[in-house]
Amino acid sequence: MPNPKSYSRIAIAVSAALTSMVFSAHAAWIDVDSLPSSGLVSSLPPELQALFPAQANASFAKTSATPNYVYQWSAGTIPVFGNGLTLNGPGAEAFEHSITVIQNSATGSPGVIFGDDLTIRTQSKNAANNGKDVDGIRTHGANTPDNPVFIITGDRTSIYVDGQDGDGINAGYNSYSQGWKGSASIYVGDDLYIQTTGYQGRGITANAMKDATQAKNTIVVGDRAHIVTTGDGSEGLRTGQSGSSIRLGDDATIETSGASSTGIYAASSSKTELGNNATISVSGASAHAVYSTNATVNLGENATINVNNLAKAASYSKAPRGLYATSRGAINLAGGAAITMAGNHSNESYAISTETGGSVDGSAGGRFLIDGDLHAAGATAATSSLPQQNSTITLNMTDNSLWSGASYITSVTAGTGVISLQMSDATWNMTKSSTLTDLTLNGGSVVNFGHTDGEPWQTLTINEDFTGNGGKLVFNTVLNDDTSETDKLKVLGNTAGNAFVAVNNIGGTGAQTVEGIEIIEVAGNSDGTFEKAGRIVAGAYDYNVVQKGSNWYLTSFIPAPPDPEEPDPVDPIDPDPVDPDPVDPIDPGPVDPDPVDPIIPEPEIPVAPPVTEQQYRPEAGSYLANNYAANTLFMTRLHDRLGETQYIDMLTGEKKVTSMWMRNVGAHT
Repeated sequence: MPNPKSYSRIAIAVSAALTSMVFSAHAAWIDVDSLPSSGLVSSLPPELQALFPAQANASFAKTSATPNYVYQWSAGTIPVFGNGLTLNGPGAEAFEHSITVIQNSATGSPGVIFGDDLTIRTQSKNAANNGKDVDGIRTHGANTPDNPVFIITGDRTSIYVDGQDGDGINAGYNSYSQGWKGSASIYVGDDLYIQTTGYQGRGITANAMKDATQAKNTIVVGDRAHIVTTGDGSEGLRTGQSGSSIRLGDDATIETSGASSTGIYAASSSKTELGNNATISVSGASAHAVYSTNATVNLGENATINVNNLAKAASYSKAPRGLYATSRGAINLAGGAAITMAGNHSNESYAISTETGGSVDGSAGGRFLIDGDLHAAGATAATSSLPQQNSTITLNMTDNSLWSGASYITSVTAGTGVISLQMSDATWNMTKSSTLTDLTLNGGSVVNFGHTDGEPWQTLTINEDFTGNGGKLVFNTVLNDDTSETDKLKVLGNTAGNAFVAVNNIGGTGAQTVEGIEIIEVAGNSDGTFEKAGRIVAGAYDYNVVQKGSNWYLTSFIPAPPDPEEPDPVDPIDPDPVDPDPVDPIDPGPVDPDPVDPIIPEPEIPVAPPVTEQQYRPEAGSYLANNYAANTLFMTRLHDRLGETQYIDMLTGEKKVTSMWMRNVGAHT
């Protein structure tokens, strides 16, 4: 029976999908055992050929040896090892790594190929130094991007490293004497497993010391990679410099534990990409799940982030973060994500955090399940080549998203944080007063203001604009008079569209209002409308949501309808006007001996104020009717009773008949 085919995911490194986060579901297959003992690379499947650098040797040869380690420095015939190889190390060369591929020449690309089920266990020749600076797979040299060394392994590669600074896979190591260069391409199949134990142990590292024009290190891994690192300062993945990149397929799992440990660490213009359904879990003081500083991290759909600690490793350290982008670093989400935090703003721990121009972009939309707070802090100033950049968080929450937490924005001299939130079929349970840059509430979206006895009432501040497209705001209010305590929405910019308002009554018994209870304050253009999602009642009163000026209020007051406008009075027109008799200016004529009394104006009659009323609950009539019915339902007369009037003597217990009837009626309404 033939052996399982190998390299089911190797072609992900060369397909068109290699330039994106979405890896091809189909790849080249190769059965190592069925290969001839030697041959030309040109006889291999095209997808596999494409993995070989241009300066690699044209020939390959199988080897049946089972060495303790593999040290490849020659660009000669490419060695191919079969399935099930176990390397226990240590290397006999100066470098004690289990697999080492090195190139110090300006030409040629040495490489090696392994089949499925490769197992690597590292150790040092010096027992006192066991594991220190010893890696499972290591590449280095003076080679440039034109002639990288290369390593290819099949499915189910397992790497175990125990000791300080030990890495599972380390590409790009170089030294000062070699010009800080060193380029490599490493391709690993499905179901990779890496376990490191020790201080600053790393699962996979691509950390060139020069930019992409001088050094380039690419590590591509298939689906279901599982990386576990244990130890202070440990990291699951680490990239540095523009020529460094790590790409993992779907369903990857990264687990780190230890103080200041990091699931994904990306720096210095490098790039890290994970496919869909990745899970990243970190435990330890000042541990971050994903950290990007001046680099790019792309996460596929449905990423899961778990941060299981809230403490700082030191007073100057950062508290644990879920997604953490700084210094123009970027974290991009292809879809939704689930983020669970042990801490919150009170201990400076955030589900999503951006500082000094970092950005987290979730604008593509998806289902977000976030249990934790958001924080965008300040900006980075412009440079001679780059503009000012605010720290930005953008989320498009859809598909029954749920966020329980609060949002915080910090401004500095260089600029301000930006948090832009769009919600559709999503719920935000706001745990503390929060600030957003802008908010759009589409249909099916709800913002629930939280309220706990003894805690301050909550205010949601929108620094720019609010748009309602059928979403709902749920306030908590003590429904009494104008002075009632309540949650509030403050919009410093403009409002547009229409949103609904619901109110949870917190102990209010209802009261008459005059201006009303202010719940929404708008500083800019108040073009948006707010209407109650259902009845808002307390005691005997019904409350409406009404606009007065730019703001919106809860009021039990029914304004009087405007008086009908009366037409302006029109002076009567004399149909036949006659000029008065001309008066002689010298002889005015006789004086009237009986002059007409002067006209005395009538006193003004005060205008009565408009008749107004409070809006009472219609249930009051039902309550009164029920009360009246209860008081009169059993008020029967003698004629309503049939038969003899019998009673039991309280002293003798005898049944007796009496002709006495007494009717006693009383009521209170």
